[in-house]
Amino acid sequence: MPDHPNPLEQPPGESAEQLLAILAHELRRPLTALLGALATLQQRRLALSPLQRQELLGMAHRQGEQLQRLLDQLLAAASLDQGHGRRARRSLVDAAALAQEAGHAAQLAHPHHPIAIEAAGPLLVRADPLAISRILGNLLDNAATYSPQGAVIRLSASRDGLHALLAVQDQGPGIPLSDGERIFQRYARLGTPTAGPGGSGLGLGLYIARRLAHADRGELQVTNLPGRQGARFELRLPLAPPAPGGRPTRA
Repeated sequence: MPDHPNPLEQPPGESAEQLLAILAHELRRPLTALLGALATLQQRRLALSPLQRQELLGMAHRQGEQLQRLLDQLLAAASLDQGHGRRARRSLVDAAALAQEAGHAAQLAHPHHPIAIEAAGPLLVRADPLAISRILGNLLDNAATYSPQGAVIRLSASRDGLHALLAVQDQGPGIPLSDGERIFQRYARLGTPTAGPGGSGLGLGLYIARRLAHADRGELQVTNLPGRQGARFELRLPLAPPAPGGRPTRA
């Protein structure tokens, strides 16, 4: 028997029909918007002003990116559950530099959320740089989804004893104590997202992030900020001394 469950197996309390309905709904939404924008451009291109055409093209591009993210998450979850995610390509990397790169990429993807980056490096870890980038990208996407538009998202990288501590802090509603572990399960989604354009997703981002963290001997946990001021996700990775003559690589 396989070590891990089928990636499309429904979570407890949901039937296969409900799961398929969720998947179909989340995939159909960006696809419908994308096709609608392209159809308008094709049918009314002569009647549209340059600004209107540019806006439609921008919307089509954003919806295409959202569709790609959803499909990437499905493929990543399938790969992890089949055991392929354990074949990490570890090397000596600077986690602080990776955090800075992830923050800058997230700022481009979420222009309506200022991202404050505090990265004190170098923080040398022996890990898969692509996995770290994906973990941080998923955490930042999650923060943007559940934070009010315009709210600052904080990304930090610091040393915590023998570990590198990478943290993402949002200004969303926080996580109910009873759901602190459930949010890391497949297809788990809490409440109503506030971001709008990004949609609510498939509930796979945090599941993938934790699985990737464990593959690199790390831990991913969440805590609530005082006064219901948001949630803070913390990724801890063991620090590693640099190899003789070795230099850290970047994603």
